[in-house]
Amino acid sequence: MSEFDIASYVSHIEANRSVKDALMQTLKTRRPPYRISVTDLLNLKQAYFRRKYPEIVPPLEKQQLMWAGTGFHKTFGSAVSSEEYLEQFVEAEGIVGKVDIYEKIPVEVKTTSTPIDTKDLLKYRPTYIEQLGMYCAMVNAHEGEIIIYQRQREESPSTSPLLVYHVTFPDLEAIRSEMRRRRDLLVQALISNDPSNLPVCPWLNKQCDYSQVCDCATTSVPASHEIAELAGEIYVDSTTCEQLLSKMAGSHPSQLFGINDIVFPRKAYFERLKSSEEVREEKEEYLRSMDERGFLDALRDSLRYGAPGEAQRIPVKHAPLTDLVQIWQNLPTILRDPKFSSLVERDRLPRTIPHYFLRLGFECALTENAKGRMLLYYVRVPREDAKLMVYDVNFRNLNAVKAEALRRLELLGKATSPLQLPKCPSWMCNYCDYRLECGEA
Repeated sequence: MSEFDIASYVSHIEANRSVKDALMQTLKTRRPPYRISVTDLLNLKQAYFRRKYPEIVPPLEKQQLMWAGTGFHKTFGSAVSSEEYLEQFVEAEGIVGKVDIYEKIPVEVKTTSTPIDTKDLLKYRPTYIEQLGMYCAMVNAHEGEIIIYQRQREESPSTSPLLVYHVTFPDLEAIRSEMRRRRDLLVQALISNDPSNLPVCPWLNKQCDYSQVCDCATTSVPASHEIAELAGEIYVDSTTCEQLLSKMAGSHPSQLFGINDIVFPRKAYFERLKSSEEVREEKEEYLRSMDERGFLDALRDSLRYGAPGEAQRIPVKHAPLTDLVQIWQNLPTILRDPKFSSLVERDRLPRTIPHYFLRLGFECALTENAKGRMLLYYVRVPREDAKLMVYDVNFRNLNAVKAEALRRLELLGKATSPLQLPKCPSWMCNYCDYRLECGEA
């Protein structure tokens, strides 16, 4: 079977500096919230300086770690719950918050790189309990759950990276009273421009972003965790943990195909042959892959939730293919994170990362756009100003590109052997779980 050479259909690649600079500015600029949030009440001192010095932002490397947690929340939530229960906005006493999952009881999802002593969550992660307690008080629920994903380290392997704690809160009114007290302390400090009455920040001497402007070294108010101390029973819920892992592994592949399936048709072929037991065996690797998606999600949010009218998702349907194409500034736009430690020269891009161009080419052809946009975020490149590159890509002969997409779709629908399908990029073979069955090892 002759290989389809997407590089020959790329007519022009242009680096778009204006779009890159605008995106970087969006990512770096962190606007202070206008309302008091539950997160503010966990660290009043940081909440104060975040508002007073909005120009101080963490370096991008640090933000990558924070966004990784955000991405895990979204993806994990989607795997174990449904849209109507995810990221539920709540408001009470002039305080706002967003519960990660709220179906019957509030559920908070956390990620950490530091192993947790399962016997004493109150000692090692009191803020986890405090946040859940405030959400429970806001929705009048006397119990909730904390799901913790522990990023795995080679020196401290764990039988399961997932922990679930069940926590009860017998005195919700006492929690609400403490929330009001903290809210008023923060508001008064903001009005008076004086943070001296706020408790010392737990990040003192721990590379705090506000260390150059804060007064933690001289503050006389010690840190405390009154809300965490109001918790009742705290126990590891192994049963719920197993149920969550089973939910993640329980769904079977769809009979419909997406655009990524025709980019990697052999992989799609094998995915549909998996048994549910094989899927379950991969659950921990799936957790890790979720954790890596957060920074890309932050960039995607910048695209999706920018200026009104800039972004839309266009459905494409060619039975049995159904998918959504991200349109941004009137162009099909994809975002990827090549794992190179240096930038790829522009004229070498189509040959070096052909699968990215194949995906963008298919999206352009299926939406009848001769031009698309590719955002490449090089996580391993150290220079911040070189991490993000934006390319406008023009394709020639869209009809031929679309014909290849539909040909692959037809082949996928009737293939009885992977050899009947186009090959994946050669570099994938060394890392592919199906290389022996595929015969490309």
